[in-house]
Amino acid sequence: MTEHRVLALALLIVCGIMAGCNARATPATAEERRRDFIRLDPSSPRLNYIKVEVAQEADVAPSVQLTGRVAFDEDHTQRVASPIDGRVAKILVQLGEKVKDGQALVELTSAQAAGLQAEAQKSEQDLSVAEKALERASKLRLEGAISDKEAAQIEADYKKAKAEAARGSAQLRSLSLSASGPNVSASLRARIAGTIVERNILVGQEVRADGVSPLLTISDLGTVWVLADLYEQDLSLVTPGASINVRVPAYPGEAFAGKIDHVGDVLDPMSHTVKLRCVVPNPGNRLKPEMFARIELTNATERKAILLPSRAILTDSQHTRVIVATEGNVFRQRIVETGPEVDGKVRVSSGIQPGEKVVTDGAIFLKREMESD
Repeated sequence: MTEHRVLALALLIVCGIMAGCNARATPATAEERRRDFIRLDPSSPRLNYIKVEVAQEADVAPSVQLTGRVAFDEDHTQRVASPIDGRVAKILVQLGEKVKDGQALVELTSAQAAGLQAEAQKSEQDLSVAEKALERASKLRLEGAISDKEAAQIEADYKKAKAEAARGSAQLRSLSLSASGPNVSASLRARIAGTIVERNILVGQEVRADGVSPLLTISDLGTVWVLADLYEQDLSLVTPGASINVRVPAYPGEAFAGKIDHVGDVLDPMSHTVKLRCVVPNPGNRLKPEMFARIELTNATERKAILLPSRAILTDSQHTRVIVATEGNVFRQRIVETGPEVDGKVRVSSGIQPGEKVVTDGAIFLKREMESD
């Protein structure tokens, strides 16, 4: 009997230990929670509010869109400044007027005009003297009357005088001044054909050669630039010369075709973007500088990437995350790299592999539950 009682007692102890272990293990198996994952019981009603989608690759080229603005085509724009100090005597053009290359725009009165003429006349005289000296040196050199060093110095003096005369002549031409006779009036002229798009002068206004603001701006609006910021992760999607479409709010449903002209070489350290410049033909001058624009990359490099609904993306001050669902109703946080949102979809460039399951509905609630104390 004693042995039977000892055996029965031992069995009771073992059963008690196993029951205690099972009691402690049951809730851990049913539901676990940590800062980076949570496991839900299959019967949990919370699963009814969670939607999971399988991450799949898609062609991202047609969906790459950038926001930007319309700007002047700087290759066909002139900002008119005065090379001399003076006073505006007459303005010969109006805002919005079309001008031709070489057309007079502004007349100035300036005391410096007479000084420029005097300098140009002196340069011409010095050139004439240098030419005669060069001719004489050439004859003397043939006769052996001067050394090679002296002849070389005379030739250098001639080249210098010729350059000074050319500079003085160019200055006079730029201001429509003649080389002979004193003159206190000068003209500023257009160097390109285009439209007067800005005017910052008045009759009687003093102008200075070191002025910061242009007096007039001329631009050929037949083409415009569209400028945008390109995200770092989109760099491989664009190449100079690729076709783009530009849309502006002023003309809904209408697209303006253009091409990528330049992709910046320097990355902005704050926004991690580079500057993108597109050239867009502008028939009828319908695109106006400073308009908001949306750029659609139509012939970007063929590339596939994972697109997820924007509601699946969780962003805080440090990272961008998604919630990944695995076997056994386990949900884990995953740090990812993403691009801009386009039409409710976000392109994920790293952190997720095709075929993984991502929580699209209820992700924010799972994240909060994981991080709650």
